[in-house]
Amino acid sequence: MKRFLHSGIVIVAGVLGIASASMHADQDITKMRKKFDLREAVLRRFFRENHCPAENFAGVFVQEADAHGLDWRLLPSLSMIESGGGKHAPGNNLFGWANGKTSFESFTAAIHHVATFLEIGRPYRGKDLDGKLITYNRRPDYRMLVTDVMRQIAPDVQVEAE
Repeated sequence: MKRFLHSGIVIVAGVLGIASASMHADQDITKMRKKFDLREAVLRRFFRENHCPAENFAGVFVQEADAHGLDWRLLPSLSMIESGGGKHAPGNNLFGWANGKTSFESFTAAIHHVATFLEIGRPYRGKDLDGKLITYNRRPDYRMLVTDVMRQIAPDVQVEAE
């Protein structure tokens, strides 16, 4: 009987340990989701207020920015400048990519392609925000246009390159 009780205690302790570990993991995931959800909600509201088709892709913008080490407001800002957030995006080209001559299967494909290229494409690789924007469009006021939209999306976040 003593052996049985000891085994029962170990089993109960093991179950409690698993439950405790699971609870901590759930709390960590919840904290991560709140940050993600907040950014997505802010972006969705921004696009909605500007009557942009890109509203439905707010989560994609945030996910791709995170996956490629970009400021989460950069891609949406580029899409606002280049296509009005998808209002004028022939071939699903939200970003005026390749002078507007490239077509994409979907907005999601366009977002993924541009995010990837801004991270690892030869002209952009290793550059800070200023460097990426100068490479993206050499017009002298382009950086200011994009960073102004970034501030409209979320003004309390630093957008200048460090």
